[in-house]
Amino acid sequence: MSVALFFPGLIPTRYDTISEFVATNEQTRRRFAEADEVLGYSLIGAYHDAAIYDWEVYEAGFMALSLGLADWAEENLGGRPTVCGGQSFGAFMAVVRAGTLSYAEGLRLIQRSVVVERDYFDSLAEPLGCHFFYRLPYATVAALIKEFEARGEWVELSVALDDDVHAVSATMATLERFEQRVREKGGFPFYTMNRAEHCSAVSDLRQRLQDEVYSTVEWRPARIPVVSDVDGRLLTDPEEIEQDLLDGWTTPVHWETVVRGLKDARVEEVWIPGARSMFARITKNSFVTRVISPKLVAAS
Repeated sequence: MSVALFFPGLIPTRYDTISEFVATNEQTRRRFAEADEVLGYSLIGAYHDAAIYDWEVYEAGFMALSLGLADWAEENLGGRPTVCGGQSFGAFMAVVRAGTLSYAEGLRLIQRSVVVERDYFDSLAEPLGCHFFYRLPYATVAALIKEFEARGEWVELSVALDDDVHAVSATMATLERFEQRVREKGGFPFYTMNRAEHCSAVSDLRQRLQDEVYSTVEWRPARIPVVSDVDGRLLTDPEEIEQDLLDGWTTPVHWETVVRGLKDARVEEVWIPGARSMFARITKNSFVTRVISPKLVAAS
């Protein structure tokens, strides 16, 4: 059976919700310990005390947890992934699993990128953000965006996971008003990031990351193909994978693009490692799906 290992995007998860699992699962403990050596501090200790917008800690912790769960799946479920992929930040874990970057290189890429990202967003004249919400159909979301554009306000679709889960980028002031309209239309706001992503407004950040971080990294050919969440292609060339990660900053995420890529790879089953996942119900329409969660692992 052809198996895809697919890493979901970063959903902020407090350490206390996964602390028991991290302390008891061998594969995840190993990933956190390896991260300590690379980052130069205790990731668990930092994660325990981190605020939700401490991006280096949350991203490194999410990577350690996700890769630990993936390690467990490969050791216990039988079979090996023939392709991997990731949505948004999950693409970084896919690149590590594919061997284009080592785990240590992936962590250092995060660490150095966050410095550039923080400098970029802090220097903007007006703060930008990205708001996630659900239970609104795409047509309603598109109409809301047009409503704000008609008033001369910039709002751009960043994520369309299916016809129910979306995110938009805009100024933080505009996002406050957009969130209110989401509520009025019957939608449910999830959370707002203090940075915009997957939109044209951050093209300057994309260029800075390429020049200051990505160009200094040695990218290697992938051992297994990586499904692009930008255009659905199967990638093994290191330069194409590097550019794909960068393009993710300025390209909206559409779940149908990922599904098309997985179908092109003739995937029959999808494994999704993560603390929690909104992706299972999406993939089940197209593939047999296993969500590799701490709860599943602990019960096995």
